[in-house]
Amino acid sequence: MSEGTNEAARRRLNHIELVYRPGERELAGRVLSLLGCTVVDRGGTFFSAMVEPSVKDFVNNAIYASEVTPEQWALDQALIDALGRDDDLGGAASTYVERVRREPQRSFHFGIRFPELAQLESTIDAIAAAGADDPDLAGRIGVSGVFRPGDAGAYTDTMVQAFVRTDVVAAGLLALGQHVELQWHLPASA
Repeated sequence: MSEGTNEAARRRLNHIELVYRPGERELAGRVLSLLGCTVVDRGGTFFSAMVEPSVKDFVNNAIYASEVTPEQWALDQALIDALGRDDDLGGAASTYVERVRREPQRSFHFGIRFPELAQLESTIDAIAAAGADDPDLAGRIGVSGVFRPGDAGAYTDTMVQAFVRTDVVAAGLLALGQHVELQWHLPASA
């Protein structure tokens, strides 16, 4: 591929597909809006959210979300029930969930890069407020950790990383929740 080739044809991650619980389409859209995405719901099986709000490319730069299938919802419900039990499965699941809440960098997640630190910080504040005060999102979204260069637990000195946990949407099982990493990269030194 030569340098003059169409930028859109380059190899890159172009979308993420998420699922949400039955009846929570609007709530899922609110969560993606809190993450700084522009939600576009044109009806149908799924809705779209543009990661970079100024780019309206529905093929790239997109998060799609659709209602979980009945089969996955049955599995998720069984796992949610197991999380509350004091048996081998419930204990293992609880231990896992505690670990990834403590160390979100070690969980399955995807990342969204922010161009400005102030934008990242205002997004973190809005998510924390929604997780504490919004009647529909309280306890269902929150900031698991913010790691700045030099902080204990920081994996790098080149960016600020904030991990958001939610059980409203997931790129897997809803019972285990989903982490989304929000990051701002420090300017490169000259």
